[in-house]
Amino acid sequence: MGGGTKQRAVVIGASMAGLSAAAVVASRFGEVVLVDRDPMGDEPADRRGVPQGRHAHGLLPAGLQCIESWLPGYTDDLVASGARLADLAHDVLWHQGGGRRVRYRSGVRGPVASRALLEHHLRRRVLDLPNVTLRTGAGASGLTATADKRAITGIALEDGETLTADLVVDASGRAGRTVPWLVDLGYPEPETSHVTVDVRYASRIFRRDPAQRREWDLGLVFAPPPSGRQGVFFPLEGDRWLVTLAGFHADQPPRHPEGFLAFARTLPSPEVADIIETSEPLGDVATHRMPSSQRRHVERLRRVPGGLVLLGDAICSFNPVYGQGMSSATLQAEALGRALDGAGILDRRFVRAYNRRAAKAVAPIWQMATGADFAFPETTGPKPPGTDMVNRYMDRVIAATHVSEEICQRFMEVTCLLRPSHDLLTPAMALKVRRALRAAAHGPAAGHCGDAQAADRDLQRAA
Repeated sequence: MGGGTKQRAVVIGASMAGLSAAAVVASRFGEVVLVDRDPMGDEPADRRGVPQGRHAHGLLPAGLQCIESWLPGYTDDLVASGARLADLAHDVLWHQGGGRRVRYRSGVRGPVASRALLEHHLRRRVLDLPNVTLRTGAGASGLTATADKRAITGIALEDGETLTADLVVDASGRAGRTVPWLVDLGYPEPETSHVTVDVRYASRIFRRDPAQRREWDLGLVFAPPPSGRQGVFFPLEGDRWLVTLAGFHADQPPRHPEGFLAFARTLPSPEVADIIETSEPLGDVATHRMPSSQRRHVERLRRVPGGLVLLGDAICSFNPVYGQGMSSATLQAEALGRALDGAGILDRRFVRAYNRRAAKAVAPIWQMATGADFAFPETTGPKPPGTDMVNRYMDRVIAATHVSEEICQRFMEVTCLLRPSHDLLTPAMALKVRRALRAAAHGPAAGHCGDAQAADRDLQRAA
């Protein structure tokens, strides 16, 4: 790391994104202060500041790898607390594109746990670092800046105190207030893309009998458009099931138990409804709504102050059904570390360099998530050219995962952010997809092959 002060960093928000940022900057600053309005105890618990916390969450293998590189032993902590480390091709039912993915041992594993447990152990590990402290009970109420407003010098707290900082990281989410505060200081608001999906989901906890043997440890069932309904069942710590149902474009899973079960019965595979029918509920149905995916194009900003960066949902918040948000935040934290290592002083050039790195981490995830959203004609927003053609190709890739372990492995590694997305679009992979579908033409996947010549054209264009 170059010269400069780098004495104190302040991170606004102590959720998964803020904790990831703190883990990264702790090795590069003398002191790190996390600031969050929510009180936080010594046990895992849902928080008011994480309104979607009671629903299914996925920490993808790429995100887990990042955290393990910063805080070795995090995975062991989760497993010791009852989390399941699942092989994502063998232990998981994936019903998508009208059929099930082929089942095999992939070696690609991810943690299955409540959001509260994932955050609890990350917070505990981060706060074990000797130079990290957590301030709760008072959130940020404003920014402080130099007289010429060229650099941010810290934050004001709601209790009247001021925290000075060489770097402020805004990890407070998509509704964070640093952007309007910057506008008040005379800086432009970043261009923002919205892709409207109006996804609504509902979740309920059930008692799980560990002695009851089931074919699958957890499952994800996706109905194709025009329905698009989704259902997942996760085994949680404490011998519990978490069932989350989701619908697109105002298709709201009901809160009352009969409607909740009826919605699950409309899914194209019966496993989710079976969990609901055969398990004892442990609470009421919780609901949440996310109208749109949102991306702030910070990389396009020419005028920025030094000393302040955005991270996590403050830059990009995705349709939650794809489970990419937490892992995206860890990749942005990695980008922050690399930008810090290349910076002598934390001036405007540093901020612009980080913004470019963060955008590079976010862009392929945004493209995958919003591309899938545009499979629904009701979706609105900036639609990249070629999206429909790529979606047709991806439909065939998904069909090929029903019969080919090799294609399933590649698809899984891309969606788990372990490989770049263009690894699915190579000519060699397109040829393998074509061959898999042709081989399946006389088997269960025959209905997905469609017209062979049209399929070949789409595969070649996508590649």
